[in-house]
Formats: sequence, C-alpha cells, structure tokens
Amino acid sequence: MKLLKRLVRYVFPFKKYVVFIFFAHILYSLFSLVSLSMVIPFLSILFKNVDKVAVKPEFSLSSESITNLFNYYMGNVIDTHGEITALIAVALSMIIFSFFSNMFRYLGLYFMAPIRAGFIKNLRKDIYKQMLILPLSYYAKERKGDIMNRIGSDVQEVEWSIVSMLQMLFRDPLLIVVYCGSLLIISPELTLIAVVLLPVSGYIIAFLGKKIKRNSIKAQAILGHLSSIFEETIGGLRIIKGYNAIDHASEKFRESNHYFYKLSKKIYIRTELGGPIVELMAILTLMVVLYIGGSLVLGENTLNGELFIFYILIFARLIPPAKSLVSCYYNIQKGLASAKRIYAVIDGEERILEVSDPISIQELKNEIEYKNVSFSYQDGNEILKNINFSLQKGKNIALVGASGGGKSTLVDLLPRFYDATSGTILIDGIDSKLYKISELRNLFGIVNQDVILFNDTVYHNIAFGKKGISREAVIAAAKVAKAHDFIMEMENGYDTIIGDRGMNMSGGERQRISIARALLKNPEVLILDEATSALDAESEYLVQQAIEELLDKRTAIVIAHRLSTIRHADLILFIDNGEIIESGKHQELMDQKGSYYKFCCMQEMTHL
Repeated sequence: MKLLKRLVRYVFPFKKYVVFIFFAHILYSLFSLVSLSMVIPFLSILFKNVDKVAVKPEFSLSSESITNLFNYYMGNVIDTHGEITALIAVALSMIIFSFFSNMFRYLGLYFMAPIRAGFIKNLRKDIYKQMLILPLSYYAKERKGDIMNRIGSDVQEVEWSIVSMLQMLFRDPLLIVVYCGSLLIISPELTLIAVVLLPVSGYIIAFLGKKIKRNSIKAQAILGHLSSIFEETIGGLRIIKGYNAIDHASEKFRESNHYFYKLSKKIYIRTELGGPIVELMAILTLMVVLYIGGSLVLGENTLNGELFIFYILIFARLIPPAKSLVSCYYNIQKGLASAKRIYAVIDGEERILEVSDPISIQELKNEIEYKNVSFSYQDGNEILKNINFSLQKGKNIALVGASGGGKSTLVDLLPRFYDATSGTILIDGIDSKLYKISELRNLFGIVNQDVILFNDTVYHNIAFGKKGISREAVIAAAKVAKAHDFIMEMENGYDTIIGDRGMNMSGGERQRISIARALLKNPEVLILDEATSALDAESEYLVQQAIEELLDKRTAIVIAHRLSTIRHADLILFIDNGEIIESGKHQELMDQKGSYYKFCCMQEMTHL
C-alpha cells in the first residue's frame, strides 16, 4: 500500500485535471443511465402500458415517483401527437443522451492523457536522477542489465499496469455507484440479494492477486537477469566464439528463459481467471434476481414490468465495469511488483552526502593533503591503509605499484566518488566533505585507461559537460592533444558521430579525444589513470606527447606503469597492498634499490 501511495504522488502535479476527469465521468455515468432508462418509455408505449396521470406529481427519489412523473408527461405526448410520434421522441432522446454520454466519456480520457504522460515522465526523471547520484560502489554490486531493465521494462510495466488503469479507477467506480444507486431506488430487496452474493468472488480475486504480485516480482528479477545475459553476450561475443562456448552460453540463457516462461505462464493464467470469475458470479446472481424479480412482477405484482427490465439492463451493465476493476486490481499487483524494483533504485543508499551549508570552492590555492586516510568496502575488505602525503599546487605526483594495490581508489576519493572510511582529505586546509560536491568535482579533470566516450559527435564529446563552448576552443584543445589531424581526416570532421563508446576509432585516438576533453575543462587538478598502458608504441608516443603538454605547470596525480610517464614527477609514491611503502623522486628511489628499483628493472626488461 505504501508503494501505491508513493506512485499516486506523481498524479499530484496534475490535480486540476483530476477535477475535470471526475466531473466528466459523473456526467458520463448520469447520461449513460438516462440513455439506458429510455427503454422504459419505449416498452410502455410499444405494449400500450402507459398509465396516464392527470395531475403532475411531485418529484422524489423513488421508483414510484419517477414512474408517475414519466406517465404524466408521456400521456400528454400520446394524447397530443399520437403513439408513433411518442416512439420517435423516445428514440431521439436516447440518441441525444447517448451522444452526451460518449462525449463526456471522451473528455474524461482527454483530460487523462497529460496525467498518463506526465506520470511516466516524472517517474523516469526520478530514476535517472538517482542513477546519476548513486555512488560507484552501488554499481559494483549490481548487474548493469538488471538496472537497465528497471528503467526500461519495469517502468513500462508500471505504465501499462497502473497508469493505464487510472482511467478505469476514475470511471468505473462512478459507474458502479450510479448503477447501484439506481438499482436501490428501483428495488432495494433485489439489490440486497445481489450485494450478499457478489462478495464471494471478491475473496477469490484478492487471493489470486497476492499470487500474481509474488510471481511478478520473481519474473521481473529473472527478466533483469536475462537483460544482463544479453549485455554480457554482446560485450563478450569475441570470447564466446573464440572459445567455442556458443552451446554453453545458449544453455545458460535457455535455463533462465525457461524459468521466466513458467512464471509468466502462471501470471497470465491467474490474471485472466479474474474476469470469468466475476462474470460467472454476476450471471449466477442475475439468475437469482430474475427468479425473485419475476415473482414480484407476476405473483405479488409489486414491481412494474418495464422497471424490472430496466433493472435487469442496469445489472447487466454493471458486469463490464466490475470486470474492468478486477483486471485493474490484478494489473496493479503486477505494477506494484515492478514499482518495488524501481524504488529499490530510487531509495538506493546514497552515501555521498553533502553537508547542509557547504563551502564554495573555485580553485586550488595551496595544497591537497591526505591525513591517515583508510578505505574499505562494505564487505570489510580494506583497500587503503593509513595514507599520508601532500600535493602542492603546480606539482605532480606519480602513483606506482602492482595492479590491485589501491592506486585508482586513492584518487577516486578526491572527487568523492567514494568517501574515506577513516582519516581526512584536506584541500587548502579544509576537509573536502565540507565543500559543495559539484564545485569540488569541477576542480578535477580525469583521463582514464578505459576511455568513456559517447555516441555523439567529436565536438560534443570534447565539449562534454560544458555549455556555449566555441568550436575554436574545441579545436585548440584537440590540437594540443595531438588529435586535430586525425579528426579532420574523418568523414565529417568534428561533426562525425563516433559510435557507441567511440568504437569507430583506435585506442590511441580515443585517448587523445579524452585528453582534449580534459584540456578544454582546464581543471585545477589533473588525474591521469593508466592513460597509456593499453596503447601500442606509436599511439603511446603520440599520447605521451599530449600528456607532456597537459602536465606542463599543472597540478596532477598520475597513475602509470610506464617509466616515461613517471620519471619526471615531483614525487613518486610506491603503493603496495594499500600502503605507501616508498616515496621520493625517481633517482632517490632508484638509489635505494628497494621495491621501486625492482619495479623499474622489470619495466626495462619487459620493453627490451
């Protein structure tokens, strides 16, 4: 129920439309009832059963009063114009009332359109915003395909299961209230019998609804797993084919797909069972009503024949909205299952929190200092242990050591992709957690080994995150990054679409685009994370030239294995198993003949 309340909040911005919808459906229900009631005068005239009333009766909300009032007016019409004219008048009245009934029904749907569209727009907006805010550690433990499924398939399920049902919730309950009220006016005794018999189906429906919700949660989880398999298969297709693992991958997918098939089959079977149950119970109730009502008409003569037929027609018209409400109930159960998975993302723990009154920061004035910094993931695995060092403005530090030693995690703490478990990172003497996060991150420009480019033009990839950047500024950054020449050789130059993740370019070209992007940002502190490790010799040479231009008189932290990148650093930190075990300049560390010396010797032997 809490999930449903949270979803309903997305309707609040459109509450003015709800008022219009409510009144439109009230009028639709009333005109629908009046249109249906035209069967009474039609039958009365047809079977010459109009009891003329000489004096106009006073109106009251009872079947006797309404019948007498009708007979008064209809008697006058028949006396003045004849029975055929009276029949034509009744038929025209039915057409007019039907026109207004359907017009107001359409208006209800018309005013529902902005609610449906706005509901999904705002829900997707909240999911996407939360996906951007959630810390990187959240995605380290979640499957990418499953997350994509939540913003895709689960949102679509909410749309079809809940949003499309809102129109029924606005319309069908009103129809049921109006029809039930009319039944009570015509014959309270018959209506009481129907009210006693119909709730039996309600219990069965509620029981099936719980089963549907439980299976829907499982089905969406499996669908997320299938999406992950698709994503992994596309990304690893070369390996699957190279290791002749097509049968293995197919079997893995077949098992999950078959489980999803079984769950979906159960959901469909139980969902479709609701309508027939309601209709069967309604027909059984109708037969009882027909028998008792027939006795009242033929035996006790306490109910008018035309009114009884009208009663039966209204009762029959109750069945479609009742079935729609049952379908609505089942679909809401399915939608709530998807909503639960969506809110698992929206309510994801956001550990990177900004203080209530953050300090503004626009530039690095003096230094960055790590004081007794340690970091561990939630599983207790300690990555960094008691890190201490300082970086002066205009200087650069190189982080060296074996893979998995914690170098990348150490620099990820600076822009607060993660927060230190203990210790403090000071920027100009102030704890970095006290700064405004967006301004803090704006201080840093990051060039990674795994270059992230977007399926957009070269221009927009270099100018990413910046508005109003001139083409001249982008070209200037590309020239410094040694990227301008190969960009101009592309089909459309800077307007060329580079494809998903820039796969239409070589590794060296992608890296130089990334460097151009960092140059254009002109950050206070540059972070280079293994920027040349995956490149061939020629590409490395070109990228190295770009990096040297980039590092000139700039504050930087460089993570690298290549000696060409680190030998000229102002300070080298050798990190092993999350600890700084050696620090100093290149020659100082070489003279010590310790871990750094052995590391460099291995590098030189590797490149022989």
